[in-house]
Amino acid sequence: MATRPQVQDEYLNEARLRKRPVEIVLLGGKSLQGIVECFDAFTIKLRCRRDEVLVFKSAIAVIGPVRARSREH
Repeated sequence: MATRPQVQDEYLNEARLRKRPVEIVLLGGKSLQGIVECFDAFTIKLRCRRDEVLVFKSAIAVIGPVRARSREH
């Protein structure tokens, strides 16, 4: 039986393909903004300006689009 992709995979893949900036808020409250380079079941590789960051999904509270107001800061 074929399994359906998880919602998180669909969301991350669309953001990756469209190079849409996302904001990741970690459980500790720190916020990261960048472009999703790739992801797997446990991690997301995010390009933040000139750096690459590997984020463990278990540390993520929220993922969403970067809002216009957030880009200014």
